[in-house]
Amino acid sequence: MDARTRFIILMLAPTTVLLFGLTIFPFIASVAMSLSNYSLVTPDSLAFAGLQNYFNLLRSEEFWTALRATALFTVLAVAIQLMLGVAIATFLHHETRAVPLLRAIYLLPMAITPVAAVFTFRMMLNPSLGVFNYLLKLVGLPPQDWLGTAAMAMTSLLVVDTWQWAPFILLIAAGGLAAMDEEPLQAARMDGATETQVFFHHTLPALLPYLGVAIVFRAIDAFKTFDIIFVLTGGGPGIATRTLNLLAYKQGIEFLSMGYAAAIAIVMLVITIVAAQMFLRRMRMFVPRAAL
Repeated sequence: MDARTRFIILMLAPTTVLLFGLTIFPFIASVAMSLSNYSLVTPDSLAFAGLQNYFNLLRSEEFWTALRATALFTVLAVAIQLMLGVAIATFLHHETRAVPLLRAIYLLPMAITPVAAVFTFRMMLNPSLGVFNYLLKLVGLPPQDWLGTAAMAMTSLLVVDTWQWAPFILLIAAGGLAAMDEEPLQAARMDGATETQVFFHHTLPALLPYLGVAIVFRAIDAFKTFDIIFVLTGGGPGIATRTLNLLAYKQGIEFLSMGYAAAIAIVMLVITIVAAQMFLRRMRMFVPRAAL
């Protein structure tokens, strides 16, 4: 082993050890736990259970209900935030005096601590004392039980999540617009294309690589959303907004069934990896040319 190789190994060793300790080891431990009947109620009765936790999970109606709620929340949140983020980024792409201030205002929700913001929204959504119902009364509309029905609870979650994370899409879309070549757009306008045609035939296709990255990151984050749902609805009413992340929490922390909770977490990881890979291949991103 020459001096250069030893130097490279020495430089990589701290990062490798840190990576193993923070990611690889916990992952291996989670997989091992998911294959056991480990429970904090009877910690001394640890035994190998094979795939039993996964079989129980797939036979559980609660799991499929949570999976549907997770998929619904993820798809709607990403779709709404994508449309809003691109629309606002396009609006702010034209330089005026007010644009820097508007950009700062739109990015503020990302700088606020999520739990603090969600607790504020919880007070605003209160059916008796909340400001939302107060505003509805001012315009002559009946008050709503924002968190009391399945439809309204999911809508409220989407509103809060969109308020906080649409700026993330906006930020990436704004970067894509800033890097875009303006000459084809100007040529299309000179040929008589309307702004709508320019956007859908030139601007949007050029933004797709940037939006693909934004969709992947946002979808992964939305799929494992916990804080907003836990604080606002706790998975309710009933189990209408109980997502897989919340189900894993309840099984592991409340019911102390750590093996079953670990199995849910591993299933979530598998779903995330498979869905992300399918999307990236569909978008032809990060795929070697030989694999296309």
